[in-house]
Amino acid sequence: MRINSLFRFSFYRRIQISFLCFILLPTVVASFLNYSITYNNVKEKIFLSNQTVLTVIAKDISKTIDDMTYASNFFVQDENVKKQLRNFMAMKRIESFHDFETYLQIKDFFSLVDVKTMNPDILMYVSNQAGFIVQSSEIQGADPEMTRQQYEIVKSRVDLSKPNILQWLGTVPTQGANALTNKAYLLARVIKSPSDTQQLGTLFISIPERYFMKAFAQLSTSKLALFDAEGKLIAGDPIVSYGMDATAKNNIRNESLIQYSGWKLISEMPDAQVTGQITKTFFITLLLIIPFFLIFFVVSMYVAKRLHRPIRQLQAGVKQFGNGNRRIRFEEDGKDEISDLGRTLNIMLEQINQLIVENEQEQEQKRELELQALYSQIRPHFLMNTLNSIKCNLALDNDMVHSQKINSLMSLLRAYMKFNEPSSLGNECKLLFHYVDIMQMRSDLVVQLDIELPPLLANLGFPKLLLQPIVENAFVHGFKRAVDQPQIVIYAKQNGHNVEISISDNGLGLSAEKIDLLNAELQSSQDTEAWQADKRVGLWNVFQRLKMTFGSGSSMVCSQSELGGLTVTLGFKEKLPTGGSAC
Repeated sequence: MRINSLFRFSFYRRIQISFLCFILLPTVVASFLNYSITYNNVKEKIFLSNQTVLTVIAKDISKTIDDMTYASNFFVQDENVKKQLRNFMAMKRIESFHDFETYLQIKDFFSLVDVKTMNPDILMYVSNQAGFIVQSSEIQGADPEMTRQQYEIVKSRVDLSKPNILQWLGTVPTQGANALTNKAYLLARVIKSPSDTQQLGTLFISIPERYFMKAFAQLSTSKLALFDAEGKLIAGDPIVSYGMDATAKNNIRNESLIQYSGWKLISEMPDAQVTGQITKTFFITLLLIIPFFLIFFVVSMYVAKRLHRPIRQLQAGVKQFGNGNRRIRFEEDGKDEISDLGRTLNIMLEQINQLIVENEQEQEQKRELELQALYSQIRPHFLMNTLNSIKCNLALDNDMVHSQKINSLMSLLRAYMKFNEPSSLGNECKLLFHYVDIMQMRSDLVVQLDIELPPLLANLGFPKLLLQPIVENAFVHGFKRAVDQPQIVIYAKQNGHNVEISISDNGLGLSAEKIDLLNAELQSSQDTEAWQADKRVGLWNVFQRLKMTFGSGSSMVCSQSELGGLTVTLGFKEKLPTGGSAC
């Protein structure tokens, strides 16, 4: 019995043992997994970031190569250039004014090419068979004597039998004998006459090393190197290898090909540079977690005893509520966490009950609106066919006025019959013109209807016949006495996702006290019978449909109109357009 009693732990004891056995181990495992995931995510983000910058650098180098190709094609294909090069091909020095004009013309051609390339670091010069050189510009480190030295080094590397390609000639030193730190990259294009294949000259393009230094500075956190198609280092850090090195397999390595040239741009970031701090932080965190874990375990044993009883009470109360007892409430005595939880649950239960009541009221309102729509659909097909026949007979008798009235009435009846079908604000505006046409006939009034609707709002999804009761109020109440030139103005505007529609008239209007009372009723009243008794059920109906369509945040505000009557303003957040046309 004594042995068996050792295993009869209370509920909170079992929680502590389970916590010790099944939480500690997963916590450690999760820590290592978190470290591994963080490690991989950081490397991946750095890889993607480096790849983006590397791609930008590669595009810049590709653009430079493309500009060089353009420059070479310009000298090869332009007829004016070849004409001047024929005069230039045998020139040894400037001996006449004609030679000087040829020299200046070729310099002008270089100016045209410079406008396209827009790279002050690039030096271009053309030479003839006699070794005479015309240089594009005097950039830093590229004086005529230095250009002459470059030419003497690379002229033997030019293959005169390949005039159709841009030849890569390798590197030459630009200052002294130190070619590793101060060098230039040379390209050449042989220019021949297409008619007699006579060599007109050779175009040389010199790219200084500082160009690559400026390009590589965009990714200063990594080591960069540029290799040619054969894997030879062109520029950059010699530590970076062309192929994948086994000793650096964990490094973050990015590669990007340079178009048209076969070159490859490679960057490498040491693994320790990225993950060293992550590893250090992980182990420090792990050492701090263990003592806090033990302290938490001891404290939780004491807290579990006090939490056990109120938790059971909460559990029983929740079960009762789930079984249908909506009057259940929890004790709120005390200031501990369980008491706060009880108070929170009581608030949640009140909100749930309120939501149930509001949902029931909303469903009842929807049913009432649907019944109102159904009541308006009395023998629709018979009525529409009859009206259409009357319209045709009036048209045959050339009575276009009454025929138009019948047409307006048919448009309204179609809207009533298809009350629940989706519509748009543009179609609603069209329908108002038909409605005003009918009301003018009934009231013997000539009312001017002006609608200002932005094209973007014409396709806004909008309930049918939502604005009609407000316009009807203008006829029934605003114009019940004689008004000079009755007018109704509808204006819609949009601010972000918020839409505002104002309906104004120049009728009798209301006093400030009555407007304030009406706005207060709109914000607070939910009693349909009270609105019906006050003969304002139309406004109440519009406001309820507006909220059911666009949400409870919709608003309806009445104010004195600048026209002299009343203005009703509807505000709501837009929904996706459902089609329609502007009025």
